[in-house]
Amino acid sequence: MARRIHRTTDFLADALHRLGIAAGAVDREALRERLGLPERGGVCEDAAVAQALRASDARRDFARNGVPALIQAIPALRAETDPDGTLHWRVRVLCPLLDDNRLDLRIDTVPDAEAAEILDEMALGNDPSWRLDALRARVLQTAGRLRGSLNRTILRLRDQIRADMTEAGADAVTYIAHLDRSLRSRVFADGPDAAATILDTLKAVRARGRVVAQEASGTRRLRDRAGFGSYIDKFAAARRLNRRIVFHMGPTNSGKTYAAVEALTKAATGAYLAPLRLLALENYEALAARGLRAGMVTGEEILGEADPTHTARTIETADLRRPIDVAVIDEIQMLSDPDRGWAWTNALFGIPARLVIVCGAEDALSAVRRAAEAAGESLDVVTFTRKTPLIALDAPVPLEEVAPGDAVVAFSRRAVHEHRETLVAAGRSVATIYGALSPEVRRAEATRFRDGEAEVLVTTDAIGMGLNLGPLKRVIFAAVRKWDGSAERALTNAEIRQIAGRAGRFGHQEAGYVAATDDDAMGPVRDALSGAPTAPAADTRFFVRPDLAAIEAAAAELGTDSLSAVMAHFTRATFYEGSPFQPSALDEFLGAAEAVDQVSLPIREKFAFAVTPIDRRDPIAVAVVARWLQARALGASVPALRADPHGDLAYQERTVRLASAYLWLARRFPDTFDDGAAMRAVRERANAAIERTLRETATLTVTQRARMRETNAAE
Repeated sequence: MARRIHRTTDFLADALHRLGIAAGAVDREALRERLGLPERGGVCEDAAVAQALRASDARRDFARNGVPALIQAIPALRAETDPDGTLHWRVRVLCPLLDDNRLDLRIDTVPDAEAAEILDEMALGNDPSWRLDALRARVLQTAGRLRGSLNRTILRLRDQIRADMTEAGADAVTYIAHLDRSLRSRVFADGPDAAATILDTLKAVRARGRVVAQEASGTRRLRDRAGFGSYIDKFAAARRLNRRIVFHMGPTNSGKTYAAVEALTKAATGAYLAPLRLLALENYEALAARGLRAGMVTGEEILGEADPTHTARTIETADLRRPIDVAVIDEIQMLSDPDRGWAWTNALFGIPARLVIVCGAEDALSAVRRAAEAAGESLDVVTFTRKTPLIALDAPVPLEEVAPGDAVVAFSRRAVHEHRETLVAAGRSVATIYGALSPEVRRAEATRFRDGEAEVLVTTDAIGMGLNLGPLKRVIFAAVRKWDGSAERALTNAEIRQIAGRAGRFGHQEAGYVAATDDDAMGPVRDALSGAPTAPAADTRFFVRPDLAAIEAAAAELGTDSLSAVMAHFTRATFYEGSPFQPSALDEFLGAAEAVDQVSLPIREKFAFAVTPIDRRDPIAVAVVARWLQARALGASVPALRADPHGDLAYQERTVRLASAYLWLARRFPDTFDDGAAMRAVRERANAAIERTLRETATLTVTQRARMRETNAAE
């Protein structure tokens, strides 16, 4: 075949056409450069064009298929492809900076001439196996030469890193981790200035690594001293006992707590941990009635034997140091409460009892199981079933249809009083229970309902725990939403079941019935009673709150006597990544901490005033405690309140709360709050006034009814 020669670049398109290739399918300018032809003029042969195109196709196929195979065979090779398909090769050399091959320094260099020739032939032939062993040998020689040229630099770096590790001490791991992350993100280029560039760059990286290690050291010491870095292990007494956890799992009225208390009474020593002072009191009385050496401890009082074998306590006062045989933790589902859940966390992980019996509904099982696994302890689950059926009614029960033996449940003090007035006006006698009432008044009101003096009970979810409501037949929800301290939300299925379960007590009723006052609320009630699980929380970590020891340790670590500064630190810096714990709701605590920082007192005393149990939303109560705080700072004693026995209901409720706060502080500062007997008398008078008001307004007198009839007739 005759050789055809054409002038470029005009004839390059013709050559492609004769070869059966569309001119637009080829980058003719790149092809011209590959053929080595000048921009203007010059000649080309069809055969040369065809050969160049074949080589281009081979290189393209090699880049797509051969390069990955080659890099898998020789991992030190790196390839970059230009838009025109040209391959640029690098040899990646790893230089370990520590004896155990940690901290690789990554340096890229070009292949030597022989390796480059082999790579080019591989591409032209689209054959990644061609002279593969020879190529591998050349790459190894290139890497060896580069390491040799940088040997002094590597040795110098090793000495510097070892010195940094010695300085970091226990936090050398953090320092190494920082360097490793930094080096993995850097690739140095070989060249005449490579050694200087590496040393200068890593000087800054090493300096930052030392700072990170120091910061980690401070945070770790704070976490460990505060108890959150090794929270579970800080309960040394509990960890030594190889505890066994038993979960009495079941709904209300299933006998789970009764069985737990029975086991407690048979033990030589034990404790019952209650969510409420009222429950602590009832179980203290039950233990004492069994002839046991019983005692009771709450935040504001100690009753019973001086050295009891069995103690009923509010859960916040749990003794986490003295070993006992059996501990009963009631209402374990409170673990998920952002405000008080920390107390259940402390008890579950820290109560030093050989046998820990926790009581609660099935919704709490996953949390209890996670706690047992985290502590490395065994868990047995004993399932209890309800002793009487709990039935959702088909239709709502409006307030005007409420009957004797019913409880109407609302979720605010205002709503309780509004429903109460409506029912009283309809001729019902009413007992009233809500959170602002003292345990003594709640108990008295429950007794009035139980004894039949009051036909109907109007209540908040305060009936969900710790009250004997024997004749209660029906629970009627006036609402299925509540304010939780930060927002209004729907009741969870578990909450509905807990409240509804108070109906139909075994031994009093054959069944319990549940309804709502309107159709809209009936749906959630039916769903809950059908057994629908509560939606899992987005964050299932256990709530914890720093105790006094943690506060003092953190203050020493931070070098401050500011309680608010310490608490702010706890909220942001004391939980390691992946921790099963989270800070309890501390907004209210932080506000109280800022208030107590206004006086000069030891931080342990500031802490006591910051956690004093008052309603922080009540400005009058907050102002009273602020005056008490000032008196403590000045070394003055605080007399009992001068309360008005004729004040209205809200006034008497505040008086009871302040009297309880005074007695709570008297347990901690008896020299300042030294008028305890008088304050108990104040509280008793206020409780009596509250109970008297509730009794007097629980029914309409004959005269009142007559007046109402006259008014209705006139209308």
